[in-house]
Amino acid sequence: MTRQEEIKHLLNTLGIRPIIIAEKLGMKPNTFNYLIEESPQIEEDFYFQIKKIIDDYQFELHLFDVDQTESLDLFDDEKFQIGIGERMRLFAQRKYGTLKKLAEAMKISPQQLQQYISGKREPGSKILAKLLRLGCDINWILGGRESWESYKIYRLEGEVKKYQTGMQQIETLIHKIENKVTP
Repeated sequence: MTRQEEIKHLLNTLGIRPIIIAEKLGMKPNTFNYLIEESPQIEEDFYFQIKKIIDDYQFELHLFDVDQTESLDLFDDEKFQIGIGERMRLFAQRKYGTLKKLAEAMKISPQQLQQYISGKREPGSKILAKLLRLGCDINWILGGRESWESYKIYRLEGEVKKYQTGMQQIETLIHKIENKVTP
């Protein structure tokens, strides 16, 4: 799969409009569409910029961007037709940042987790139980439908991380101030 195909696939499956990515990149939508649809190749730096924007965007809360009469399913089947492994990867990215950290939390090897991510193995009851204990919505992992409560939990976990980061920064500043005051 080329970089352009991957970007188009991500935008399509995650339901992200290309105009949003273009705006975040500071370019005209027509230019972005040309780069994705007709350009022979995307530069590596530009590709990673797009991927980061997509990753950041998909975890933002966009409640008012959609019609309120729509289903509350976070990942509508038409927009999010991906496999169990890809959903496991998204969970790892959302909650732990990396697959390695998820594997550590699950107490399995990164190689074993990679087999689930790549689709070479399907997770059994033990793996699903471990994911459940870590806060993963098993209904979403297995069927692609995420409950509204799970989305609230993910959102709150994001807020907690933001506050923890802020607290760490405050503690660092206090420590620096204390070191300057005391000889």
